[in-house]
Amino acid sequence: MLDTFTIDTFTPHVGETFRVIVDEKWEMAARLTSVKAWGDETAKGRPRQPFTLLFHGPADARIPQRMYRLENAAMEPFELFLVPIGNDAEGSRYEAVFS
Repeated sequence: MLDTFTIDTFTPHVGETFRVIVDEKWEMAARLTSVKAWGDETAKGRPRQPFTLLFHGPADARIPQRMYRLENAAMEPFELFLVPIGNDAEGSRYEAVFS
């Protein structure tokens, strides 16, 4: 499923909340705060334009980098590799990269 995702898959969902299923006992709400394309040079020879997703979760909840199941009311559930990249004023930031 991940290989079919493009920047257009996620752009309409900026600002929406996704459930990050951490394990069978815990889930975390994370808001999709940005979808950014990489420069045109990095897209040459690739089947899709590379892009990154940025999510913000609660500042006091940190999860390690790994695959998580994400759920959103407007999308089918999917697995995504999230990497924590630090906190800012909006909370804990997590990045996912599609190349």
